[in-house]
Amino acid sequence: MATIEKAFEIVNKKFEAVLNTQGFASQKVASTDSNELVTLYTGEAVAYSVIYYKDKKHMVLRSCDMTEDGPDNEWKTVATWMYDPLTDTEKEAESIANDFIDNVSAPVFKQVSRPKKKKKKDSDDGNGDPVFFSKRLVAVFPELKDEIREEQDSYEEFRAVTFTKEHIVPKVTELLSSGTDKEIDKLAEVLSAQYSYGDIDTRPLITIVILNSITDSDKKEAIKREMSDDLKKAWAAAEKYRGKKVKPAKQKKPSMMQKLMAESIENQKALNEGRF
Repeated sequence: MATIEKAFEIVNKKFEAVLNTQGFASQKVASTDSNELVTLYTGEAVAYSVIYYKDKKHMVLRSCDMTEDGPDNEWKTVATWMYDPLTDTEKEAESIANDFIDNVSAPVFKQVSRPKKKKKKDSDDGNGDPVFFSKRLVAVFPELKDEIREEQDSYEEFRAVTFTKEHIVPKVTELLSSGTDKEIDKLAEVLSAQYSYGDIDTRPLITIVILNSITDSDKKEAIKREMSDDLKKAWAAAEKYRGKKVKPAKQKKPSMMQKLMAESIENQKALNEGRF
């Protein structure tokens, strides 16, 4: 186990080292809230902040745009991880740091500071979409990382329900059957955090697809041990949706080059067979 101060130091040391290579500078900031630990890094166009909320046990990476006067303080959450200093170790802190680094190193992240406009959300709707949620589960099921990448490469849109049923539910089932109390509690904490943070597409994945797949009473009690009250209530309400079917997502359409190549092959085949 590591104290939260030590874990926070580990995350920021690795994160800052990468940001420094991108031209970011660490700024001296102090939180006025005793419930928070905070750091700030500023660049030409974007600012990043790492915050740990002691009451929620959340380690959060945020970003906002830079102005001539500094950060505009319109913060957007980039990633959220659970970190419990009573059960997690320096290894988990290293994993969080690596995820934060992956987020700021990805080419597509350059667009985060100026996101596309989205439809207005309901007041109780969170920001974590199904892809974000699935990536948070990598902390519990590391093998999901490659499976998520393959899913995104194979389909136009992330098939949230299908992916959850095929890749996440079996892992949850296995964990509840053979996992340790610590592993099960960690899963419950991640699900609780992401239910709170998740959007209207993500929350049903957690309750209707994942939790409704658990029918054994002993396993239900095991995962409820560290589950938030909000998620317990939502799960109870979701019981009536057990077995609901969802139309699978379409596979990615072939590119124009693939179409032309296929047409060329078919034409050559027809020529060889004397159909021309």
